[in-house]
Amino acid sequence: MKALAIRHVRIEHLGLLEPILKGLGFDVDYVDTAEGMLLSRPLEDYSLVMVLGGYMGAYEEAKYPFLSYEYKVMEKALKEGIPLLGICLGAQMLAKVLGARVYKGERGKEIGWMEVYKVGDHEYFKDFPQSLMVFQWHGDTFDLPQGAIRLYSSKKYENQAFVFQRAVGLQFHIEVDKNMVKEWAEAYKDELSQEGIEASQLLAYEGESHRDPLQKLIKRLLNL
Repeated sequence: MKALAIRHVRIEHLGLLEPILKGLGFDVDYVDTAEGMLLSRPLEDYSLVMVLGGYMGAYEEAKYPFLSYEYKVMEKALKEGIPLLGICLGAQMLAKVLGARVYKGERGKEIGWMEVYKVGDHEYFKDFPQSLMVFQWHGDTFDLPQGAIRLYSSKKYENQAFVFQRAVGLQFHIEVDKNMVKEWAEAYKDELSQEGIEASQLLAYEGESHRDPLQKLIKRLLNL
């Protein structure tokens, strides 16, 4: 089986997801669209499509033309019923593909380890905890797409996780591992400084606790 990961920034990779996918028998292909890469094989060859995070806005196709290419890939995955997972920017892009508005959050950015709370039910999230401590790093948010089911909300933004058919959008980063948090804190230190956030606040690592629910989500998304 093959999984496709569309990556916008090298340090924003699959993290905890990669060993889970390999344990399920997947070969993973990264496509770095921001660097000019395109798919080298038909989309139908993939059993799972994942769109990862990035600093771009989902509404900035004019500034980042590769986003328009990604939207076509996502539209085809939805049409063909290929399981699709969007994380952070990827979730916002999924919402946009489904006709929802994506925009700058009026309540400010969410950066760091924060709780999200379960507000809905779906088979993919069966027996997930009522609250999850997740890693956040975003300033944009989105409206819930028509026909989607909202699963998790935070105190600031109500749309943190949603399901539409065989597609899942996660505004938060359930995939981060310890090294990723360190890399992001260093790479985006200017943004942290602007927001008055100390890097030490990010380094109280919580990510390993996500491995089990993340594996369950992937298995259910793939109907394994």
